[in-house]
Amino acid sequence: MHARELIAAGIHDGRLAESYRHCGSFLARKNSAAYPLARILLPPGKRPGYDAMLAFCGYADNLLDDPGKSIRERGEAYDKFVTDFFCGDEKSIFHEDKADAPEDRDGILISRAFRHFIGTWGITQESVRDFLLTIRGDLFITGFQTYGDLHRYMEGVSGVPTRWVNTLLEPQRDDAAHMATSLGYGLYLLDFLTDLQEDLELGRVYLPVEDLHRCELDRAGLEQAVRAATMTEPLRALVRFEAERVRRHFDEAEDWWRHVHPSSRELPRQYLALGRQTLRQLLRADCDVFHQRLSGRVWGAAWAHGTTGLSYLRARRDQRKYQVRPLVTA
Repeated sequence: MHARELIAAGIHDGRLAESYRHCGSFLARKNSAAYPLARILLPPGKRPGYDAMLAFCGYADNLLDDPGKSIRERGEAYDKFVTDFFCGDEKSIFHEDKADAPEDRDGILISRAFRHFIGTWGITQESVRDFLLTIRGDLFITGFQTYGDLHRYMEGVSGVPTRWVNTLLEPQRDDAAHMATSLGYGLYLLDFLTDLQEDLELGRVYLPVEDLHRCELDRAGLEQAVRAATMTEPLRALVRFEAERVRRHFDEAEDWWRHVHPSSRELPRQYLALGRQTLRQLLRADCDVFHQRLSGRVWGAAWAHGTTGLSYLRARRDQRKYQVRPLVTA
């Protein structure tokens, strides 16, 4: 993270600046191709907040999926992290000398930056609680009976954070939040399709049982096809059904980028465009989720074809043309 980004965000306090820089370092260690390519589409003053959001969500997710710990140990570590975040005085909680291990220091610094971010941008603690409570279900949830059940899960793990992003982008219309949420749902569903094998290895099937039955599948049949990497006709019908649901969510999100601050439009525009690109790839492969690895390669493919390069130029043009609101100084 560059010093000019911290200055643009109004972050001058040394400890707070260190926390934001640590968020960037944490995300870089996760080796996410989307992270560095996405943040450059934002004005410099919004990049630290974007980093804090991603790092907070990523750290919480890591605690729940830590393969080196039992489910009980993961739950205890996660509950302590949540309790520390919400309770007590910030000065007494978020001190690096309280860290017993490197991962504890990650949590302290990331929490400090995220607390500052939600205070600066008016993000409610209730929404943070909703997110943290929902993703805790990953400790024991292995599937969903109905799409309504899955929808409630996606609302917490995807809808809430996507609306945080919408706030950061400074919406110009009230319905921008709904459009943002729709894009989050579409991207999550697409990930569930392209990550069937990986999710099954963790004992999870996110596609609703009622949808499996609609396509003459049960969980055992799905698991057998996925483990064998074989596209049976019922599985193909299931993927096609869910892909149509993804398309509808993307259609609802079509104009989101038009209804945020002009300086910040390229990020949502590109996420929607690249989501549609991945969906087209899946449909061109006749809904064969084993034909090629789609998940995680979208941003890399976009970079190779110059998509993000062109978007960066557009973003820079809009950032110079339109004044971004001053951020709270701390």
